[in-house]
Amino acid sequence: MRLPERIPNMMRTVSTLLALAVAGHAVLAQQRGVKVFISVDMEGIAGVVSGNQTGASGPDYSFGRRMMTAEANAAVAAAFDAGATEVVVNDSHGSMINLQPDQMDRRATLITGSPKPWGMMQGIDSTYAAVIFIGYHAQASTADGVLDHTYTGQLKAVRLNGREVGEYGLNAALAGHYGVPVVLISGDRAVTDQAKGFIPGVEPVAVKEGIGRTAARTLHPEEARERIAGGVRAALARRAQIVPVRLSRPVALEVEVTNTAQADAAMMVPAMQRVAPRTVKYEAPDMAVAYRVSRLIAALATP
Repeated sequence: MRLPERIPNMMRTVSTLLALAVAGHAVLAQQRGVKVFISVDMEGIAGVVSGNQTGASGPDYSFGRRMMTAEANAAVAAAFDAGATEVVVNDSHGSMINLQPDQMDRRATLITGSPKPWGMMQGIDSTYAAVIFIGYHAQASTADGVLDHTYTGQLKAVRLNGREVGEYGLNAALAGHYGVPVVLISGDRAVTDQAKGFIPGVEPVAVKEGIGRTAARTLHPEEARERIAGGVRAALARRAQIVPVRLSRPVALEVEVTNTAQADAAMMVPAMQRVAPRTVKYEAPDMAVAYRVSRLIAALATP
C-alpha cells in the first residue's frame, strides 16, 4: 500500500524540526557555557601545618598565602583546560583576603573580603556546572586532621540531619541546594576521606597526611599542584555522573559549642532548641536557611 505523498513530506518536516531543535539546544548550551565555582581554604594546602602560616600576624603567613594562591591557580588553569568558559574563585579562609589578586590567573574572577552573606560559598547559584574545593581541612574533633575545625575553634561538632560534617559538608549541601555537584576536594587525607563518605563520586586529592593536628607528611607543593590539576580535569570530564548533595527537608542543624554561655547566646535565635547543655538545634525549611543559621551560631560563639 502506497502512502499519500503528503505523509512522507510531513515526516521529513518533523525530522527537520527535530534536528533544528537539537541544534538549538546545543547552541544554547554553548552560549550558557560551563561555569565552575572554586572555594579555596588554606589549612589544607600542601606544606601548611601551623597557625603561623595561616594568619596575617603569623611570621610564615606570606608562605601560606603564596602556596594558597598557587594551588588556586592550578585548579583554575585545569578548569579552563577541561572546557570551562567561566571560573569564579572565592577566597574562603579567615579574613577572606588571602589570595593575592595580582597573582591570580587573570581569566578567573575573584571574590574577596568579608563579611559575605554566603561566606565560603559566596556567589554560588544554579548557573554553575560544578564546584571545586581547594585547601580544605577536616571537621572539628578529627584525629590526625591538620588544623581541624569547623568554622571556628568554638564549634566542637556540627550535624546535618543527624550526620556529622565539617565545612566540606555544609558547603556541599549548599551547592546541592542549588543543584550543583561538588566534583573535587583537595586537602589532607582526613578531609578527603570524610568528603568521600558525604559526597558520592567526588574526586579526592590528598596533598598531605596528618601526624596529629600540627604536623604532616606533605607532598612537594609543585607535585601537589600537578595532582590537583589532573584531578580537576578528570572530575570535570565526568561531572555529569556526580550527583549534587541534596538533603531531605526540613533540614535539622545541630551544633555543639565549647561552653554553656555560647549555647545561651545561640538560644537568642528565634525557634532555636536546647537539646543539651552545650548543644543547640534548629529545624530549617531548606539548606539555604540552615547554612545561614550555622554561620550565625558560629558568630555568636566567637569570643
